[in-house]
Formats: sequence, C-alpha cells, structure tokens
Amino acid sequence: MKLLSIFVALGFLSSAHAASAACTDKYEIFGGTQVQMVDGQNGCYLTVHPRDAYQTLIYRDFLFDDDGLFMIFNSYGPGDESKTTAAREFRFFPRGKGNLSYSHDAATQRLSVTTPSGKVFVFNSQKGILVSVSGSQITQDYSVNPNNRGGIEFTKNDGLMLDGGFKIGSSPSQNSKNKIMFKDADARQCQLANGDVYRYTADDDVIFRYDDAQLKSVLNNKCPNLQF
Repeated sequence: MKLLSIFVALGFLSSAHAASAACTDKYEIFGGTQVQMVDGQNGCYLTVHPRDAYQTLIYRDFLFDDDGLFMIFNSYGPGDESKTTAAREFRFFPRGKGNLSYSHDAATQRLSVTTPSGKVFVFNSQKGILVSVSGSQITQDYSVNPNNRGGIEFTKNDGLMLDGGFKIGSSPSQNSKNKIMFKDADARQCQLANGDVYRYTADDDVIFRYDDAQLKSVLNNKCPNLQF
C-alpha cells in the first residue's frame, strides 16, 4: 500500500496567505538528508527527510510552513496508512520575523532551518535528525513508535507556542473539536479547540485564521493569563 508521504500534509494544512517572494521550488541533498522547498497554492513549505527512509518505511521527518507550523511526521512501516502514520504539530509566535529559509554547513554537517518566528531548527544532516531549536529546550525519543507522541517535546520555549497535539492517521488539526494548548514563555497554559483558531473549507483544507494582531486579541479574550 502506498505510504502516506509527508507532502500529504500539504493537502490538509494551509496558511491564509500566499507564499513570500523568497519562496522558490528547490530540492537539495546534504549527506543523509534531503530538503525540499515548495511554493504551494496556500503558502511556502519546507520538508526535511532522511534519505534512507525507503529501506524500512520506519522514519521521522519534518514539515515547516511560512505561517509558523512545525510538524513532526512519523511513519511506522508499511501497511494501512490510518495505522502506520502519525503527526505532531506545533506553531510558534509571533511570526513575521523573516522568511522560511535554510542553510547547510558542510564542515559541521548541520542543516539550519530558519522559521518565520525567528527560531532556528538545527539538524544533523548525516542522520536527518533534529539536534536543537534556538530559544527552546527539547527532549527527544529517537525511537519511532506510536507511543511517544511524535518523539519530540518542548520543555521550555522563549515565546508563545501552540501545541496542536498528536494523531495517528492524519493531522491533529483536522478535527475541529480536538483540544489544543497554548503555552507562553513562563509556562502558563490555556486550552482551546482547533475550531477556535482554524477554519475548515469544503476542500478539506485547514487554515489558520489569524495574523499575530488578531491572535493576540483572541487570546486576550479567551486566555487572559497568557503573555503574547
């Protein structure tokens, strides 16, 4: 059965704006990692994918968009995609600090992805694994299995973060009733539902509703304890 590629994510995750002028279709290989940037209909997307994934179909790869999304995609091997794939989603705010971009240092074998929030995600390009995230502390379980919620947790972060949760078989943001958690730099939390921040189209697109100013207004009303 056809494996659910990380690019399936482009079918159910969208941003409410066009891609920036800096976004161009691009595909490059650095050691054991392939990087692809796509100027999509609804925004700019970038994937980081281990080159040896095809051997067992057990792997973890990563999707970014230019609206603050960081998705961790897990494949657990061949079989029914509703049981052998899963995704964990995060979003980081505020956005607008720069374009989604990447660079590679061949000497250190480090791939750096710079996101709209200004965060830099650093990967070991030989192994295709996440090493660090600027302004954040992470824990990582390198085992790819359905019991560790994608395998990466942010234990500390220097700004506002949306933890969109984990789901097997689809994006966790696809269900408007699923619970999500906003967390600020001081670890204060506020639980909302996907439907509070996403809108859903007839084509099954899931679109983040708000720019930063609008989101701040919504959170001031629904989550007054949070610091944007």
